[in-house]
Amino acid sequence: MLKDVRGVGQHGTVQNVADGYAINKLFPQKLAEPATDSAIARIESESAARAAAVAKEEEQLDNKVAALRGKRISIAARATEKGGLFKQITPADIVKAVRLEHGLEIPDSAVHLPEHLKTVGEHTVNLRSKNQKAELVVAITQGQ
Repeated sequence: MLKDVRGVGQHGTVQNVADGYAINKLFPQKLAEPATDSAIARIESESAARAAAVAKEEEQLDNKVAALRGKRISIAARATEKGGLFKQITPADIVKAVRLEHGLEIPDSAVHLPEHLKTVGEHTVNLRSKNQKAELVVAITQGQ
């Protein structure tokens, strides 16, 4: 399978389908190709390369999360006189602040907020990767 096809199979798998379906639908639309020895070997090598790239990315994210353990970032946001924010702080805002202050690129999915950040002050945010966990202090100040 070259692409995911509902009811038939996932990308990179070898599936048995009716000859007519394969010849008339899957092959012309480039959804699949015949399972020759060379095609199977190519798909297996692509899968291995993809798995290695994912493992490398996970290791890099583990290192970044470990490097941010106990660190602090500051975010300036518009707030009322009583300290309530007009707009809550999102994981994307935290990722942007980490990039600016520490020069590390982390995905939004690594940031886990225990509660909505809607007030001025210091908040503790959890960062998670596959093998690492860290707490990051987010200082929200009144600005703009």
